[in-house]
Amino acid sequence: MTPFQILVVDDEPNSLFGICQVLTDEGYRVIPAGNGKEALERLKADSVNLIITDEKMSGLSGMDLLAEAKKTDPQIPVIMVTAYGSVSMAVEALKRGAFYFFEKPIFNNLERFLIIIRQALKTQEMERELNYLRKEVSEKYSFPNIIGQHPKMLGIFEIIGRVAKSGRTILIQGESGTGKDLIAKTIHYNSLRKDKPLVTVNCGALTDTLLTSELFGHTKGAFTGAIKDKVGRFQMAHEGTLVLDEIGEVPLHLQKTLLRVIEEKEFERVGESKPTKVDVRILCTTNRNLEEEVKKGNFREDLYYRLSILPITVPPLRERASDIPLLVKRFLKKYQEKQDPIRIEPKALEQLKIYPWYGNVRELANIVQQMIIFCTANVITLNDLPPRLFLSEGDGSEAEKGEVRLMNKVSELERKWIFKKLVEVDWNQEKAAKLLGITRKMLTNRIKKYKLEKIRN
Repeated sequence: MTPFQILVVDDEPNSLFGICQVLTDEGYRVIPAGNGKEALERLKADSVNLIITDEKMSGLSGMDLLAEAKKTDPQIPVIMVTAYGSVSMAVEALKRGAFYFFEKPIFNNLERFLIIIRQALKTQEMERELNYLRKEVSEKYSFPNIIGQHPKMLGIFEIIGRVAKSGRTILIQGESGTGKDLIAKTIHYNSLRKDKPLVTVNCGALTDTLLTSELFGHTKGAFTGAIKDKVGRFQMAHEGTLVLDEIGEVPLHLQKTLLRVIEEKEFERVGESKPTKVDVRILCTTNRNLEEEVKKGNFREDLYYRLSILPITVPPLRERASDIPLLVKRFLKKYQEKQDPIRIEPKALEQLKIYPWYGNVRELANIVQQMIIFCTANVITLNDLPPRLFLSEGDGSEAEKGEVRLMNKVSELERKWIFKKLVEVDWNQEKAAKLLGITRKMLTNRIKKYKLEKIRN
């Protein structure tokens, strides 16, 4: 690991030599400078992790050097040292961005001095890593990373551009695997709240009691098992964004509470009567048609209209098949591990465009990873595609010439509809069995028979 480089600035030769020698003995690379002007030149020419500077110097003072260094690199920590320190001087240095103010001679408290240096370097390292992660997240959730040139996707890009900076509640609808979560994150990271928390809660993965506690938190002893206070997701997302994933799964009695929180910007923790104010932007996602759910009585009409002020409907992949080549190209680049790039032959790409993709973009990403693993050369051919991609999209009524293996056709059709309904209900086998008109046990047996697997993220 490359040693940290420290720029030491002092116009007293003995002091400069002493500090440099101590730091060199500790394993740091030291860049000495006899005055502030020389220090600025070295700062421009070398990569510096930390500046240690005397305050009282002829020409450019330590305070002046601090100001100039922060212009060059705002993240660089600066430790001020002086033999003529005062409380007012220390306060002023800290106000201007100094990491620490240390009094000479440092050798009277050398261990403390070295601890401060290590803390300063660690802080700078963490800040740079944080900025890198912020940049990476910002790039990942910028519009170019939502792949699509189909008119429906271009329309979504325009909507995101208009609503991202608004603070309004947004409802994102679409089938499982279409990228609703990606759009929600993109909206957050392009909003005025991008530096604040982004908190997600999966409403369909929790029981009624757990969901209430997860959203609003609870006090110790509020119910059996509440052994300590818990902060809810609303409170965690204060001043940021809360994503309510699969909002259509929220039970009716809790929908009323949710509506009140959205409108009044306050909530009560379980076991507590005192309301807590909260400033949160809410983004909701659902794979259900909430308008139909309202008609069925499964979703409150007032909550639906409150959430759907700015609706975004993400089209399934089969309705924008022209985007499949772009997505495949992106996934090949993302997942391949070989040095030589892998490409896909036109016939194989055409077959991908024909397939209905009930698992949408998520399923496509999964298939691309499989093809990368099983292709023997650097070209993906039809032989590298999983057999299920060749299943007919039709209902079996189309005429076929020649011999027809009827039982094979029946199996293909059965397999297709079982897989489609499992995807539709996010692999909830009980719900899928009801939609298919079969028992849960029959469905389980057929899942084993056809070796069906849930498409993973």
